[in-house]
Amino acid sequence: MKNNLNQDERTVSEESAQTDSAPAKRRVSATDEHVRRTVAAALFAALAYLVVFVFRIQVAGFLTFDLKDAVMTIGAVFLGPVAGVAIAAAVALLEMVSVSSTGFYGFLMNFLASASFILPASVLYRLRRTRVSAMIGLVLSAIFMTLMMIPLNLLITPLYTGAPRSAVVDLIPKTILPFNVVKGTLNAAVTALLFQPVAKALHRVRLLPPEKEKSRVPAWVIPTVAGVVAVAAILIFALVLKGEFKPPFKN
Repeated sequence: MKNNLNQDERTVSEESAQTDSAPAKRRVSATDEHVRRTVAAALFAALAYLVVFVFRIQVAGFLTFDLKDAVMTIGAVFLGPVAGVAIAAAVALLEMVSVSSTGFYGFLMNFLASASFILPASVLYRLRRTRVSAMIGLVLSAIFMTLMMIPLNLLITPLYTGAPRSAVVDLIPKTILPFNVVKGTLNAAVTALLFQPVAKALHRVRLLPPEKEKSRVPAWVIPTVAGVVAVAAILIFALVLKGEFKPPFKN
């Protein structure tokens, strides 16, 4: 009888210990997840800044071309829109204090341009995690960023270039609009090309949980289409650079 009581007491004690340890395990798991996401966000911000620092083309006057939006959009797709906006702010700040000569207004333009590209793709993928929705989101990102840059240039560009607003208005159809179309298209294509390789690498090092997506679209289709679009965008960009693509004012 005493042995049975002792055994029951041990059982109750073990169950109580397991119950008490469950919240602690959840807290540890939540902390680990937060640390992984923070490290991943810092990694994407560092890679995006490295792209700016290494691959930055001065196209005409105040217009510069780089592929940082592709890197940050991949980060936003995996980590969420809020994390993507935070990465954009960090990279724009690093640009302002290092490679940029446009000060606060340049920081504001860089941040808003990147955020307008990042948000459509990351929000849509957050709502529906499929390859098709990711590609639709990238198309929307390129369009949204291109449209957003029209009012932003009208409002902000005269403030840091000293140019009259009428000069900026004349510049929109000749320079700003085609530049942002090419920039948005190329960043979207590069994002699509790098999406799967980056996903596999992050899952391998356990910075992100494994995806459970089952898509009807074959894995080779999206990189192939993205590659064709990237080549077309590069050719258009090269033709634009060879043409009359100079604004009437310089920074």
